[in-house]
Amino acid sequence: MKLYLIDQGNLKEIKKNIFSSGDVYLVDMDTIIYVWIGNKCSVDEKTAGAAQARTLDQQRGGAAKIITVDQGQESKEFMSTITSLGAMKIVEKNYAKTLLKDVSTGDWAGFNEWKNVLYRVSSEEFEDINAMKMLQVPYKKESLVSEDCFIADLGNKVYIWQGKACTVKERVKAGQWARAIDADRAGLQQETIFEEGDDAEFFTALSRGEDYKESDAVQLKAESVLEGEDEDDRVAKAIQPELKSEIKDVAPKVVKAELKKVSPEEVKAEVKKVSPEEVKADISAIKSSGAAPGIPGKTDPSIITVSPAEGRRKCPECNNDNHLMIHESVDKGNIILDYPRLYGKKFTCGQCGLQWRER
Repeated sequence: MKLYLIDQGNLKEIKKNIFSSGDVYLVDMDTIIYVWIGNKCSVDEKTAGAAQARTLDQQRGGAAKIITVDQGQESKEFMSTITSLGAMKIVEKNYAKTLLKDVSTGDWAGFNEWKNVLYRVSSEEFEDINAMKMLQVPYKKESLVSEDCFIADLGNKVYIWQGKACTVKERVKAGQWARAIDADRAGLQQETIFEEGDDAEFFTALSRGEDYKESDAVQLKAESVLEGEDEDDRVAKAIQPELKSEIKDVAPKVVKAELKKVSPEEVKAEVKKVSPEEVKADISAIKSSGAAPGIPGKTDPSIITVSPAEGRRKCPECNNDNHLMIHESVDKGNIILDYPRLYGKKFTCGQCGLQWRER
């Protein structure tokens, strides 16, 4: 399968599953040619897309079947075909250019042109989990709704926001797609999950706007240009460089060390007997300091731990098994792995309020 963008009437092969609402794309499967039409593309682009599809068909003696797909009307067959390249992203035309750039070593290639993107992950319109799409929404807090998950692609960071009423299917796909973004850019991203209500950092990222660069190097450079020269810069310029001719030889000073005789009684007085219990306590303290904040394997004792139930998950207190009334969230009191930091999960019953984790 090959994916083409109609660029000025010509076919331009692309390797990433990024569709712009202002363009036309061809999905060439030899016997089937899909013509995907964005809802904001021009009449000329539609005409060029149809012409290029007919040309490919004629090269095969008319054996190919041409199917037109309008944005928002994608069939299950089309989605199952296109998702073989990864998650289908639908963005505005001015975003597609930077998203299609490749990754080079070091900082992300083309990062100075980057614009932050917010995607909605919703299963409401899709019956099949593999038919779900990443849909770009306005980069502002008003786009967030409790029933869905959202992914903020900041170029060098990836944030996942989970609404209180989002489904397990949406959480799963949001996590998969965020990891796919990370893998696509050679692991430069740091995936961070935010629960609705515990999302101050996520809202801060949105408030900075789509042009804010999350790369520390780029942002510091931009801020230094805005701030201009400060007092430290002027002092540094005023320091005159020292020339080699001004450096004088300095004779090394010989320091005699004063030796002190120590009696055997004084040596014995300095030796302290340590019990095995004290040694174990010291080892435990060293391990704790190396795993700060938190020790892998240690859990918050205030939350009960139960064995996973067979069939539907139910509350161990009131036996509530309504999945809409059982909320799954990140358990920051259960550290599974220190580095990279990995937390377990906890469950909260919306009926009786009990919190528990599963083994």
